[in-house]
Formats: sequence, structure tokens, C-alpha cells
Amino acid sequence: MKIIGIDDQEEKKKELNRKKIAITTIVCMVIIAFFILVCIYIANKPFHEFVDKYVLMKHLNENNVTSISLEESTSSNIYAYDKYISTLEQNTLTGYNASGKKEYELTVEISNPLIDTNNRFLLIAEKEKQKIYLISGNSIVWEKELEGNISRVSVNKNGYVSVILTGTTYKSIIQTFDATGNEMFKTYLRSSMAVDSDISYDNKYLSFAQISTDGTLVQSMIKTIDIPKETIISTVTSPSNSAILNLKYQEGNRLICMYDNSIYCIQNEKSEELVNFNQENKKIVFADIELANFIFHITEKNVLLRTESTIELTNVANGKTNIYTIDSVVKEVYGYDNHLAINLGSEVHFIGTNGWLKKKYNSSQEVRKIVMNSSFAGIVYRDKIEIVEL
Repeated sequence: MKIIGIDDQEEKKKELNRKKIAITTIVCMVIIAFFILVCIYIANKPFHEFVDKYVLMKHLNENNVTSISLEESTSSNIYAYDKYISTLEQNTLTGYNASGKKEYELTVEISNPLIDTNNRFLLIAEKEKQKIYLISGNSIVWEKELEGNISRVSVNKNGYVSVILTGTTYKSIIQTFDATGNEMFKTYLRSSMAVDSDISYDNKYLSFAQISTDGTLVQSMIKTIDIPKETIISTVTSPSNSAILNLKYQEGNRLICMYDNSIYCIQNEKSEELVNFNQENKKIVFADIELANFIFHITEKNVLLRTESTIELTNVANGKTNIYTIDSVVKEVYGYDNHLAINLGSEVHFIGTNGWLKKKYNSSQEVRKIVMNSSFAGIVYRDKIEIVEL
């Protein structure tokens, strides 16, 4: 039987400590190296682009993405929601998955579609007519014939729906439905016209923008209704010389209001300006409120012999702004959930609300349209859709 002495035990402890120190040193060196690479990646644009293209494989083109063939007449009626890209043609809504495989076909009697998407829901109506459908996944949840002409529709992330109707004895009627299609209530506007409406994340509040043409002045305001009580709890007058365009609820019952010259946030009956488009030192060319808990605007400026576009993405909850810059003129921009698609013509940058590039897509022809859901995008051409996973 071998007897281990004190000296042997001490030597083993030293050896173990040396191994721990070596491992700790290696881990620290790896962390420091990673931190340095991240700093270089952020600060050095050529290195950044090299890593995106050859290491992270963020650069795509028509040769390495899935495609869906289209009939030419279908190319304008294409939508994205849930995990599908859908096409509408001859009263048939066809859904495809991220692999381009056909998943469903639904009969939808719509020829002039008016749509809204949110989370897993697609709301589709016949513009200026009566037919409306709520679709979730690969099936129709409910469909209705409404009394009046549908001018605007909205669906929240839980499937609660608000519809603005015209063509009745009232200037506007706002009709609301729960996720199963049960009518909750109607709001009648005798002397003002409803422009847009939206229902909060918790299904408790309906807000709508209305324009009053009584008297000599055109006045717009945003009203909020407590849905369970069916009573107006807030009325906020819009800024002077501002035309209301769009409303969107965010988390925390923040109501974001898009005007033709600014963006405001209404919360707890207080209105706060987030962005003013009439800034002397900035040329704002695009702005929108369709992202989840963010707003964005794009400015252009001339730098030497080129145009530089700067995308500013602002978290409304904390005011933090993330920046993404492109050395080009932006042709179109599309926002959905946490993704922004920036169309430069034959090149598309997909970025996150953190201001980082997700994917860059290059094409041999002009991009016609872009549709997005939470996980992938469709690049629409006259005869096909290219699918880019995000």
C-alpha cells in the first residue's frame, strides 16, 4: 500500500492551482480577444463588411435563396403574417412557408383588398364594400358582411379588430370585434370623420383619430375608449397645422401617433413629441411607427460626391436611439415587428431595431415590393418571390 506524504499532497495542490491559473488565463485571453474583435467589427467598416460577408454569411443574392413562382397578375396582392407569405388571386388566398412550399388555399371573396397584419393574424376586407375576413394560421377564424363601406381596418396582436365604416347616415362608424368575431360595440361619429383606429395590447382600450370639419377650421383629435365600460376616457387635441395619418399601440398602452410633420406618444392622457420632421439641420425623407416598441426616421445628407442615409431607430420606452448608416439613397422602407427592410433599388438591407445588419440581399433587377413577417421576408418581383430568412 502506497503512502502519500505531505510533500506529495502539496505538489498536487500546486499542480492543480497551475492548471486553474492556466485555464483562467486562456479564458480571459479569449474574452479579451473577442471583445477586441467586436470593437474592431463595430468601428472598422471594411472589417465589419468582411465579417458580415464571409464569416457570418449575411450577404445573399438570387442564387442562394428560395423562390416562389408567380402569375404576373398576382404580384400586387402579396402579404406576410405569422409564418406565411400569402398571395391573393381570383378569390383564392394561397399560403407558403419559409421553404416556398404551399401550405394552404382559402376561398376569400375579395377583389380590392384592404389589409392589416399583426402577429399571427391577417385581416383582409373589400375596400369600400362590406366583406371582411380574419385569418389566423392556415384557416379563416371568422368572416362577416358589415353594414356600410369599409374604409380602414386594424387588428391587434390578440386578434381584436376595429373597422371604420362610411356610407351610412353617420360620417363614420367604428365597429369593434373580439378575436372570435363577436361584436363588442359601435362608435358613431355624426359630424367628424374617423381616420384610423387601433386596440391596445391588453384589449382594454380602443383609440381612434377623427377629423372635424365643423366651422371654418379643420380640427383633429385622438379619443380613447375604455372597451369594457364603453366610455370615452381621454380626448387629446392634435398639434396645430398637423394632419393625423396613423395610430399604433405599443406595450404599456403607449399610443404612437403619426402626423404629416411629426410623431407623438400619448400615455396617461399626456402627449409628448418624439420627432419633428421640420428640423433645419436634418432632411427627413422617411418615418414610420410600425415597428414593435420603436419608431424610426431616415435622414439624408450630401457627403462629398455621395448621399449618406442615416436610419435612427428610437426605443419609445427609454428614449435610446440606435443608428444605421448607408452610403446610398433609400428608395423605399418597410417596417414590421423588430425588422426594417431598406430598399435601395437592386439591394436590400434588413436591419434589426438594435441597428445591426441582419441580411443584405443583392439582385440583378429592381425590387418591386417587400413583405415581412417576424421570421422571414419576401422580395417581390413581377414573376416571383425570393424568400430571405431573418
